[in-house]
Order: sequence, then structure tokens, then C-alpha cells
Amino acid sequence: MFNQSMSIDWRIVPSLSALRAFEAAARLESLTDAAKVLNVTHAAISQHIRTLEADLETSLMNRQGRKMELTDDGRRLAAALATGFGHIGDEIATMKADRAAAPLRVSVTASFTEYWLMPRLGSFWAKHPQIELSLTPSAEMVDLRRDGFDLALRFGRGHWPECDVEKLVPANFVMVGTPKVVATRNPDGSWPEKTQWFIDNLGKEYKSWEKARRLMFEQHQVTLYDTNQMVLSAVRAGYGLSIQPRAILEPDLAAGKLIAVEEQDDPELNYYIVTRKGPKSKNLQTFIRWLRECV
Repeated sequence: MFNQSMSIDWRIVPSLSALRAFEAAARLESLTDAAKVLNVTHAAISQHIRTLEADLETSLMNRQGRKMELTDDGRRLAAALATGFGHIGDEIATMKADRAAAPLRVSVTASFTEYWLMPRLGSFWAKHPQIELSLTPSAEMVDLRRDGFDLALRFGRGHWPECDVEKLVPANFVMVGTPKVVATRNPDGSWPEKTQWFIDNLGKEYKSWEKARRLMFEQHQVTLYDTNQMVLSAVRAGYGLSIQPRAILEPDLAAGKLIAVEEQDDPELNYYIVTRKGPKSKNLQTFIRWLRECV
């Protein structure tokens, strides 16, 4: 726990840039080498040390040509800075190592994960075995910062101004059924009264397609399930029709197991990569690049 009794009176602390310049010069015993390490000019190092000496009202080093020798006060300050900066460097290195080893926490919708993300994840693990992923299914949009998530894959229109948002894949909702069910469609395009519709009780797919909504609720039986996995199981079994994002049906459509009867193309309805604003860890950047490559 942080000890408030050890708080620093910053009013008496000289410029950190000057302290850093002096620590490098003292450790390397060379103004020239310190300038190279800190990527500044020799004159800048000299100026920082002169400023520090003036602020402390003491001489920190004696210079004889290119050689330098620390005074007693210089040795005391150099030792204190080496200890202090060393502790800071060690702690930062530990924090970075802990962060690099921690799993990336990803919030996802269950259907998109099962039918789009999981079939592709093998290539990510093969390329980046050192990066661990923690996938958490959720039907609702989480608060990334409050709930400790690094990234969310979310369906919607991308209106999350408090986050960084990037389109991943279009949703493109399709009305789907097995070939046998689709074959029951009437010549005029209507569906028999006995046609059943299956929808996810928590999902938004059917709500975004008013035409399909009218078809379902005006004259047909509609069955609500708690998960979209149950919906897809019913549709694949040939029990009826559903409205689904094309992105999660690619294998079924390609194999001919399901047929897309109609498709709604809404450019704003997509699956998005959602992250907190600000810098991204290296592991998170790697995962985002991989997601882009999957499209």
C-alpha cells in the first residue's frame, strides 16, 4: 500500500531532466557518453549540470578537459539517483512484464464467437502462442474500463463515442432456412401459415428488419429461445426460419446446409472492434492486427 507519510515535497526537487543528465554523466564518467545515451547534445548535458549545481548551490563535479571527477556532494547525489532511478526502472519493468503475461480480456457475443471467431482462432494461437486470450460471452455492452476488458467485439451501429471503434465485418442480416423449408415458400413469395420462426430472445437481429418482423408476427408462429445457439440448432434441424447475420452463417451457406432467402444490407449495422481510448498494449495491437487479417 502507498505510504502517504513518505510523500515528496516537489518544491525542493530540481528539474528531473537535470537529475537524469547528471546521473548518466556520473554513471558513465563522461559528458559525451551521457549525451549519446540520452540522445541530446554535449552542450545540453553541461547546461543541465550547471543548472543543477546552481539550484543546489554546490559543485557536483570537477572537469579537467574531457575528464571529470565527482565531488563528495556529487557522489552522494549520484548514489541516491542510482538507487531511486533503479527502483523506478525495476518496478516499471515488472509492471510491463506482468502486463505482457496477463491474458487479453475480450468481451464477445456468444454466437459471433462460436461461428466466426472460434473457427479462426487456431491461426492466432499458432502465430502468437505467447498471447493468452480470455473470452467472456455477454449479450450486453460492457464498460471496458470499469469491467477490466481490453477489447469487445460488438454488433451495432458503432455509436460508442467514449471508445475507439473500428468496423470488423458487415452484419448483413439474412433470412435463412434449410433447402427443404425454403422449398415450401409459396409462388407469390409468401410463406405457409404453418411456417415457424425462431429468434433469440435477447438478440437484436429480427428487430432491425421490419419486413421480417411483420412476416413473423402477423400470421406465423414465433418461438423465442434464450440463446442464439438454440435458434440455429432449430433452423439447422429444418424446423423453420430465422434472421441471422451472414457473418456467422458462412460455413452453412457455403455447404448448402442453409439457404439465404433474402438479405438486408444496412451499411451501418456491423460487428465492430471496440477498445478503450488511449494507448494499446503490444499484445492488444497484435490481436487487433490479426482480426483485420481475418476479414
